[in-house]
Amino acid sequence: MDPIRYFVALILVGALLGASIWALKRFRGQLGATGSRGVAIVSYTNLGTREKLAVVTFGGKTLLLGVTPGGISLLATDSVAPDSVEASAPRGDTGGAA
Repeated sequence: MDPIRYFVALILVGALLGASIWALKRFRGQLGATGSRGVAIVSYTNLGTREKLAVVTFGGKTLLLGVTPGGISLLATDSVAPDSVEASAPRGDTGGAA
């Protein structure tokens, strides 16, 4: 094969790789907020560089989870309807890091 065919093949493989990465990022959020297992992250707050609190709904219950590098701990549960929690809770990082 001549160098021009190698270069064209390299450009095509790079373009396919770039398009695949773009498609994964673009369509990942459209799979559904609750996913296939009925789990949804309602909100979370960073407590430090690697620690956070997360409010998660699962099976009709709302769970408060502590997430650290060492594991995930269940801190509290509530049977509040997920719709009312989503309406009152802020989305994403609230900037609570000290």
